[in-house]
Amino acid sequence: MWEIYKKEFIELIRDKKTLIFTIVMPTIVIPILIFGMMVFVHNVTQKNEKEILKYAIFNGEEIPAITTALNEHKKFKLVENIAFDDVKKAIKEKKIKFAIVLPEKGREGMDKGRQITIKLYYNNAAFANKVHKRVSELVKEISTPHKEMLFERYGIDSDLFAGLDEPIKLEKKSTADKREELGNRIGGLLPYLIILMCLTGAMYPALDLGVGEKERGTLETLLISPVPRSSIVMAKFLVIFTTSFLAVFLEVLSLLTMSILAGNVAAFVKVQEVLSVISMLDVSLVILMLIPVASIFASVLLAISIYARNFKEAQNYMSPMIMLTIVPIIVAILPGIELDWIMASIPLANVSLAIKEIVKGTIDYTMLGVIFASTVTVAGILLYMCTHWFNRETVLFRS
Repeated sequence: MWEIYKKEFIELIRDKKTLIFTIVMPTIVIPILIFGMMVFVHNVTQKNEKEILKYAIFNGEEIPAITTALNEHKKFKLVENIAFDDVKKAIKEKKIKFAIVLPEKGREGMDKGRQITIKLYYNNAAFANKVHKRVSELVKEISTPHKEMLFERYGIDSDLFAGLDEPIKLEKKSTADKREELGNRIGGLLPYLIILMCLTGAMYPALDLGVGEKERGTLETLLISPVPRSSIVMAKFLVIFTTSFLAVFLEVLSLLTMSILAGNVAAFVKVQEVLSVISMLDVSLVILMLIPVASIFASVLLAISIYARNFKEAQNYMSPMIMLTIVPIIVAILPGIELDWIMASIPLANVSLAIKEIVKGTIDYTMLGVIFASTVTVAGILLYMCTHWFNRETVLFRS
């Protein structure tokens, strides 16, 4: 068996496509794409925060304090000659970012201590829109001293008013530590990156070792060798498992290295904060969880490759595997889904949730045995089915 494993593995690594999917993609391409995406999103966010927002104002004379504050603010720029009926069109054509309509007799209402309503028109569907936040901050800067002035004029105690306005105030005190909060944001994305790469690392070798040998005509030569078919299947399975696990191991190693070397790059600050509190035991547990996952992918993809008549048919069968893999992985980022004894028995979903809990530092180590056992059981059943199919001539040489 080991001689077949050695032969198949050597032939596989000589193939350029294998090197691309198992080494180049996980160690270079994927980390660079992730790094570039994070930097891009960070730069877009920073750009939106620093952007000078063009605006139009109507009835500006009613509340001079707001008009003056907007004119003097460095991040706002007034655009004149915009008719009220053309506000939506001007925002759509990006002539302005927002428009403010002050109420008639607004100053009179404020002087009497009445609440006034300012209408803010802006495109709330725009990505990373900061209009409402910036305008709200500016209005608050004006309304706070005005409120204090009214309290003083009418002799109202601010503490008494606060009690009347909000008799009971709820103060939030999170029991989650910094690692748990950061891990909850980042931990849900990690299973996407590593489990999908685990699948990608197994897909091409499975095609080559199953239906690829059928098309090359080398499968018959292998079958007449004095080696049990179960040993042949096991050798092929181990080759696919090796490439799958190697791909995800190199990806994790590359991501860790890139995150450390990123230094003080703002986009990676949160990632580095998480890495600073994750121990080598946690990293080892994440890698350990991927061993049965790689076994599942190796078993099912080899079975598909053995069953398929040709390369095209095998690709058609394997394509749905990506969707079938994504569905349980997405469970890890759904709100309200936690790792319990039921979820611990569902393959892929259990590993996805376990990885998230490990990153957060809240993993229940007693569940790791259930997760490992359930995933290994599924992998074993699939490997048995694969061996059973390999022993049937009607499956190997379908026409």
